[in-house]
Amino acid sequence: MKYPEKIFLVGMPGSGKSTLGKKLAEKLDRNFFDLDAEIERMAGWVIPDIFAQVGEDYFRELENSVLLMLIRLNEPAVIATGGGAPCHYDNMDQMNAAGTTIFLDTPLQVLVERVKQEKSSRPLVNEMADDSLTQDMETLYKKRLPQYEEASFTTNSTLEDVLLHLETIKS
Repeated sequence: MKYPEKIFLVGMPGSGKSTLGKKLAEKLDRNFFDLDAEIERMAGWVIPDIFAQVGEDYFRELENSVLLMLIRLNEPAVIATGGGAPCHYDNMDQMNAAGTTIFLDTPLQVLVERVKQEKSSRPLVNEMADDSLTQDMETLYKKRLPQYEEASFTTNSTLEDVLLHLETIKS
């Protein structure tokens, strides 16, 4: 079975993009890239520091540049994007043109529980008060949903489900 050369995972913070991406890359015997980790590696700063020192606009420029670099790599890859990546510039169009995009549509309560555990490493989530986290995450989800829904397909975040969908796609 020949799978699409580039597979992009999109979804909310805490949806499991990096976790599932690593498993998927291993299963398909290809490289895995975490867009946020690549941004940090190239910038020499962690993402919370990028937001604090130079702001979200600069971060989004970096994110776009690094995403385009990963798209241009001449090798099959699984790429986990940051939660906001599909919502800026023409990133979603670029990913859809370069390969298959998969929206990991994880239940809100699962997202909230996951991001609570690592809030400080997620700048936009870190700004949310604990007592309004569920409501704030729901607002963010509704704002981003139109871009996420442009993905090639939507899944419940299991490796088996993703593989099943990929088998129906011709590369």
